[in-house]
Amino acid sequence: MAVTGSMNAKHARSPVIKIVAGENEIFSEEDPDAALNVFYVAKSLLIESSSYFAIVLDSTPERAVVFLPEHDYEVVENWLNLIFNGTLNIQEKLPLAFATIQKYFVFANLVGSEKLKNVITDSFQEHPIDWTLNSLRALQDDYSSLTTIFDIILEYHAWVIVTEGWAGFWGSPDGIVAWNKFICDQDNCSIVNQLLLKIDELNSGRLRKRLICPSDRKDCKWHEHLNDETKAKCPGRNGKPDAVKVVINGIEHWDINDSMLKTNGNAYNEINPA
Repeated sequence: MAVTGSMNAKHARSPVIKIVAGENEIFSEEDPDAALNVFYVAKSLLIESSSYFAIVLDSTPERAVVFLPEHDYEVVENWLNLIFNGTLNIQEKLPLAFATIQKYFVFANLVGSEKLKNVITDSFQEHPIDWTLNSLRALQDDYSSLTTIFDIILEYHAWVIVTEGWAGFWGSPDGIVAWNKFICDQDNCSIVNQLLLKIDELNSGRLRKRLICPSDRKDCKWHEHLNDETKAKCPGRNGKPDAVKVVINGIEHWDINDSMLKTNGNAYNEINPA
């Protein structure tokens, strides 16, 4: 993701807007004079970085204070760090928990920041740790809004099956038992069907020599774009996004048009292990 919306002289000349995360100002004992959930940001930078602020700050009389319905001021703080200097600092181990991703996605939707959403997506995509079938079930049951994260994990499992075969996917006799248990649960039917469709899609890509491991993708396949203009300007369009520093739990990580699914039914022939 490119570092856009960073501070420059234009923003230094802009009026300053007071942002309050929540309904009331929160103070700490360490610094009773500075509210933890209050931020002062150049108006022009907010308008440039957020469709929400572009709307609420286009008013008469002009607004000098904006109260956000987001009480977690650390989320606001991390978003501001991202638009100030291109650094997203989240104190949590990788991969980010679904609850954390959902929290940031909700805020990104609130303020209209595709940059925040896409950087979170990229940071998750590049760390295929603990991506299990049960992860897909948890997303289906408890985090249905995280469709992008679901798609990433689904494609990763399909990629493993296409490149390593079902034996590589199961990994061990215990893996076969777990798979059989998973496919016997009626609540998992939709997940299994989507997995089989994705396998057929990736098999087609392999024949065209266009098969890419989901965690290695550097394009904007899973990015969200507010409009065609921002999509055209996405640094991932050419598969070469600019670096964005993501700091997770104190460790730095530099992160650098799908067709409709069609199936010929080949994947269904291997649904049950021998």
